[in-house]
Amino acid sequence: MKPNMHDNFKLLEERVLDSLEKTDLERIKYHLERIKTPTITTGVGGSSVVSNYAAKVLSTKNGIIAEHQEPRDMLYKSLNGYSNVLACSYGGKNYGVTTSFNNDLNRYLLSRNESSEEGVNNLTYNATIPDEDSFISLAATLMPMSIMLAYYNDNDISVIKEILKTAKEYKIDMDKVYEILTGYDTTTASTYLESTLAEAGLASPVIHDKYSLCHGRTTLSYHHDNSLIHLNRNTELDKLYQEELPQYYNGIITLDSKYEDPILDDFYLTYQAMILSKQMAEQTGRDLSRMDYSPVVKKLYRYSGEM
Repeated sequence: MKPNMHDNFKLLEERVLDSLEKTDLERIKYHLERIKTPTITTGVGGSSVVSNYAAKVLSTKNGIIAEHQEPRDMLYKSLNGYSNVLACSYGGKNYGVTTSFNNDLNRYLLSRNESSEEGVNNLTYNATIPDEDSFISLAATLMPMSIMLAYYNDNDISVIKEILKTAKEYKIDMDKVYEILTGYDTTTASTYLESTLAEAGLASPVIHDKYSLCHGRTTLSYHHDNSLIHLNRNTELDKLYQEELPQYYNGIITLDSKYEDPILDDFYLTYQAMILSKQMAEQTGRDLSRMDYSPVVKKLYRYSGEM
């Protein structure tokens, strides 16, 4: 019998720690330290979450310009000024990786598997536990994020172990639309939430930048009965929203900050977002690992033509 989401969540901590133990973190650190010029990171689905986080780590740790892009955008965006592309992909062989490498940039691949292509710098993470089998990526997302956080902390993994012990219970009254209140400091967590709510069919997600909400976007909830997920970093603006917004939403789910360092905190909030998504799936009788997905999903997933 194929594992369900409860099986995969039970193994989530073990899979992440196993990967950190079995991966040559010093080798990955060696390669990442040498990325000293503007870099684009790429990824789709669960790997877009990893890519978003990798860009933040490289920007902060290496002191460089680094930004996440969807692979298709690489075909349309001017690459002038960029030197490197870091493709994030659990399998390492999807069309998104091929598209990301269809240029003259220095190529890096953060993946469970090595690329056999000449000129690719493989940042391969290992594991002894069998690969995760899940429609929504859980360990497949958190494992490479952990590799990047380990690099950020000079391969000290103690904070990762700490975060993996912090699963919380959230009070949820499921709604059809969830507005997600976020900003650059919490984009990894909000990227996971947006992707998972849509891919799992749990609800329709709407992303709001926190300051943009001050400029008219509250009109949406005023005219529609929506709920809110607030990625709360405890700023003055966050506190204002906590005071003013409850009367305008059916309900507010708050994911509270734990760490002052935004790199640590976005990892923590992403983990909390995963726990929240599990509880939302339970509330709706769905299974994040064994989804009843649209018949067109497999056909579109295998697309490898002109974009």
